Amino acid sequence: MAETVIVKIPNVSEEVRIGYSFNYLIKVMAETEAADVVQWDFAGVTFLHPFFLAPLAIYKNTSGKNIECINMSLRIQSYLNSICFNRMQHFGQEKREDIESVMQKYTDKSYLPLCSFAMTDSNKDTFGSMIKSVLMKQANIGQGGSSALSYLISELLDNIYEHSQSPNGYIFSQYLDHEGVIDLCIADTGITVAGSFERAKLYQEEIDGNEAEALKLANEGYSTKNLPDAENRGYGISTSKEMLVVGMKGAFFMLSGGAFHRYENNANDYINLKNIYRWNGTVILMRIPVVLPADFNYIDYLD
Repeated sequence: MAETVIVKIPNVSEEVRIGYSFNYLIKVMAETEAADVVQWDFAGVTFLHPFFLAPLAIYKNTSGKNIECINMSLRIQSYLNSICFNRMQHFGQEKREDIESVMQKYTDKSYLPLCSFAMTDSNKDTFGSMIKSVLMKQANIGQGGSSALSYLISELLDNIYEHSQSPNGYIFSQYLDHEGVIDLCIADTGITVAGSFERAKLYQEEIDGNEAEALKLANEGYSTKNLPDAENRGYGISTSKEMLVVGMKGAFFMLSGGAFHRYENNANDYINLKNIYRWNGTVILMRIPVVLPADFNYIDYLD
């Protein structure tokens, strides 16, 4: 009989620097991967940062491991139940009005629950408009931020649909009123950014097995579609990042395969995780300010 391994879940508070939440996340997932029977110990946990919580939940729901959660406080347990941590909302081929009927119930909440949805063209468009609509009402976002929010969400959902070959997409958001931000997670369990370049047989000499280099290429606008330069829009990530970080003063993070990218303030890092941990797919996390700089105009950042 396999020995049960207890993995301690850290208290990832609001004071923890956003990038550091990934260090905690990767440690938990690496320890879990190394065990056959696992218990996640939540003793002492009073807060879980959205950028730690969302990928952790997606991992739990897709790893195939039987993970037992123990020693949760009633408050943490209630919160995790409300955001569907243990059993995500899943949408397959439901009609648009049925999806919207479920999700509109969250307009008076401060979050969108953890959701998975079949990656179809119809679902992509439905979730794109629905996420924008709900977040605008939750955070009372004015017209100035509406177009930018719509662009960010639609571009990243398009990326999953076009490049990931993931059967499902994943979303989660948390509005932090006192910080004036929306923390939004959009993820997949597909072939990764490096895998997308490999499948297209492009830039393999430049990448040479270095997944951080693949992330850099994607984030600089290099495409897996072999089109003329004028049409070679790449992943759409570079435009989204500049709009979010430079224009809106937000933050952008990406975990794909064995590499991690952080873009916030003056930090613009590409890091190889080597043999520490590998995420089978791509996770994008965005910190989106609700109140934008007075001189911000999203049109300035469109190609």
